[in-house]
Amino acid sequence: MSNNKQIESSKKEDLKIEWFGLDGLLCLIYLAEALLFAYAMINNNDFIVGKLVPYSVAAVTTAVFLKYLYQVFSFARKNGKK
Repeated sequence: MSNNKQIESSKKEDLKIEWFGLDGLLCLIYLAEALLFAYAMINNNDFIVGKLVPYSVAAVTTAVFLKYLYQVFSFARKNGKK
């Protein structure tokens, strides 16, 4: 019985959002982007709307993708040596 409770609690811990990790960083980036985009639209700033926001979103997306690729390959390399 207690083994099932331990398994359930470990599953719940795996599903928690880590606010001080990548999840929190992405939330902060989204908030900053939304505020910057709103400011740029209100003040008709074409540089922010047309250049800064799209390039920064592309850079963050690429960085997150590369981080996940690194995790996948390091996991595969670690499990392949057994």
